[in-house]
Formats: sequence, C-alpha cells, structure tokens
Amino acid sequence: MTDPRDAVGDPPEGPAHEPAEAPPTPDGQRRCDLVLGGGGVRGWAHIGGLTALEDADFEVMRAAGASAGAVTGAFAIAGVPATTLRGLFEELDFTRFALSDVVGRLGSRRVVGRLVQRWSDDAATPLHWIHAILAEQGVETFGDLRVAGDDVPPQRRYRLVVRCLDVLQRRVVRLPWDYHRYDLDPDAQSVAEAIRASMSIPFVYDPVRIGNRDTGRQGLLIDGGLTSGFPVSVLDRPDADPPRWPTFGIRLLSRPEPQRDIPDGGLTLAKMMVDALLESNDQLEPHTERDERRTVRINVSDVRALDLDVEGDHDLFADGYRAMTTFLERFDFDDYRSWWRPWVRTTDDV
Repeated sequence: MTDPRDAVGDPPEGPAHEPAEAPPTPDGQRRCDLVLGGGGVRGWAHIGGLTALEDADFEVMRAAGASAGAVTGAFAIAGVPATTLRGLFEELDFTRFALSDVVGRLGSRRVVGRLVQRWSDDAATPLHWIHAILAEQGVETFGDLRVAGDDVPPQRRYRLVVRCLDVLQRRVVRLPWDYHRYDLDPDAQSVAEAIRASMSIPFVYDPVRIGNRDTGRQGLLIDGGLTSGFPVSVLDRPDADPPRWPTFGIRLLSRPEPQRDIPDGGLTLAKMMVDALLESNDQLEPHTERDERRTVRINVSDVRALDLDVEGDHDLFADGYRAMTTFLERFDFDDYRSWWRPWVRTTDDV
C-alpha cells in the first residue's frame, strides 16, 4: 500500500491559507474535536484522515462516533499514534473479526462445536481486541476519559461519545451521556463494551444488553450508524461563547450502483437489507450549513460497508488522507470563529 503523503497532489485552486491556526497547546500542537460516522470496513478512510490531522500537528481533544467511527475516535483520544493504528488495522483479519459472533453461536452447539473450536479465538473478537488496545493506553472505563471544565454540563464531561440505537426503548443512545437512563454510573462503564455495542450490525454482531437489572431499566443496543449520523455540533459548547478550537466531521460518502438482481435466498436478502441501511445513512447530508462548512467528505463509493475482502485498487486510507489534507489547506480558524453562532438545541441534544 502506497503512502499518500508521497503524492497528495497539487492544492486546489482558490485562496491559499496556512493550515488551521487553532490555539496551540503548550508543546505547539493545535487542538480539534472530531466527529466520525460509521462505515464498516470503510473505516480505513477515517484512519487516513486521522493521519493527515496528526501530520498537521493536530491533537484530538474529544471524539464522537458510531461503529467504525467510534473505534477510530476512541483510539485517537486514548493516545494511539495514527501510524500505530494503521498497522493494527493492516494486521487485522477482517473476516474473522466480523464473523466472531457467528462462530460463537455455532460453537455453542455440540454438533459443530469441535469444527469451529480451532477457528474461534477470543483475542480476535472485537470486544477483546478493542479492550486490549485501550488498556495498553490506560483506558478501561469512561472514568478514565473524564475531563474537568465548567463549559459543559457535568454528565457531558468526557472525551469520547459513542452513538448506539436502543431497539427496546426505540431511541438513540449516546454513551456515556445516557447511562443515567439505565441507572448506571458512567464512570464505571467499560469503554470497549460501549464501542462494541455501537458496532452491532444486525445479522453480523449480536446486540448488547445494557442496564440495571435490579431497577428494571434495561435496553438492547445495536449499531448507532444505522440511524442518521452525528451532527457535527454534538460536541459544541452549550453556551454562546465562541469555540476554543474547531470541530471537524468526517463523512464517508457512498454512491453505489443499485442492485438489480432479485435476492434468491434469505442470507442474500439479509445482507442487502443491512447494506441498504448503512448506505442510505451515509448519503444523509449535514444538518446545517455550519456543519457543512466543517465536514470533510471522503468518497468511498467503490467499497461497501461489509466488503470484508476489500484490497487492491481500493486504497481507503489514501482517500481519507487526501480529503483531510485538501480540507486543511483551505481551513482558517479565524474564519471559523467569524461565522460562529450560539449553540441551538436540536432533537439530537434531547
């Protein structure tokens, strides 16, 4: 796989700007928040975008994401370098990773248990893989990601927000913000388990139970990327003061060719249903003009979310890197602050 930094291409026509001049940290780095949508295996493009941010000396202060975006965002704020993250994904067996729950269900049946025992590996399951990487960075529970500050409500003082969909309560869930709905202490909840819940694509991964059985407040969580993606404003400060640093959104845009063949079986139909849910969500537009102006668009039309064997000409990492680099070449933080407007409550903030 080629390194896109060797051939980013000429900058776009138009007024040139220095890279975003957000206020630097004491060591000279610039800060930003990051909002990432889902995308399955197309999450490779997120890593490319994250690498471009790192090369431009940005530090991700907070991240919000669903599914693949939750994975990338969590690793970023935990301190995993982008180059290390790229290596982790290159070594990952996506097929085994995606089929881990299916193998687990088969393994529980005596007839086929021995046949799948050798193929099954706890270390290859999403939960164990995510937990191990975060634990190496000293992150296990959301309490490890709590931050001080009086510019946001106490329940929102965390560096990571993970989006899920509760099919029992029929509502979007943002963890750790919404743990109180289930009588759970957010500081004590596993970050890896929240991310795993956000990855629960129907028919691929099992849904994740959540809640306090003693009080009866429970839920069943699935992939948060199946609903409309985060508005970029989800991490905006809730007062009228201008932002201290920018928030960038990354959208994985997909315009696949329509499927013309009628499915000939239940499995084919199930896959088409999941693909349709994921693809239609990816095509949703940013909520506001303000979101639009700070959103990085990455074209991933050639790859579907469940294309587990994607390789060859589909260099998603390079696509993400180029898109973010082009965006930063045009971005100016003073301009960003000039069109800022006070935060307005939306249905996603309820």
